[in-house]
Amino acid sequence: MSKQKEIVYCHTYHAPLGDLHLAVDRRGRVLRVSFIELEPWDANIHLETNKYACGELELQLDEYFHGTRTGFSLETRIDGTEFQLSVWKKLCKLPYGATVTYGELAAKVGRARAARAVGNAIAENPVCILVPCHRVIPSSGGIGKYGARHLPVEIGRARKRYLLSLERQPDVDSPDLFSVPLSEAIA
Repeated sequence: MSKQKEIVYCHTYHAPLGDLHLAVDRRGRVLRVSFIELEPWDANIHLETNKYACGELELQLDEYFHGTRTGFSLETRIDGTEFQLSVWKKLCKLPYGATVTYGELAAKVGRARAARAVGNAIAENPVCILVPCHRVIPSSGGIGKYGARHLPVEIGRARKRYLLSLERQPDVDSPDLFSVPLSEAIA
């Protein structure tokens, strides 16, 4: 007997920094907020386009991008290793507008020498922006390689610069940080 596929509702949200691909389950829990188009990530998932099912997520993203929301009140349902989940959970506690280095985040999850592993966990974050991986910066300065597994480096950097700028990051003053406007990097 074959297992019935889970229906997951998806929608493309046109954000100021480029399209975000959203996915929620039938209970409205957020499964994905991604810069790349979604494909079923499990054989038991069937994606169905449904803008209305993603409505609350889209509304909160609108508020965030308009500067009227500094935190999200959406339930997520994300899978990962125990270590990944600990990194993502700690990231969700990082206040709006704050930043942390990979090493500092590693120390906060009890693995002070695991900055590279933290970077790998961040790269696997399935719900960008809600789990604010853009708030993690290299200790050497600069912006890092945001979204590098799925985006060209300069587009990822431009998106991270945009998000940090939106959250008004005066403490991140590397000359590389805001050097290329989003519109130039994406064009």
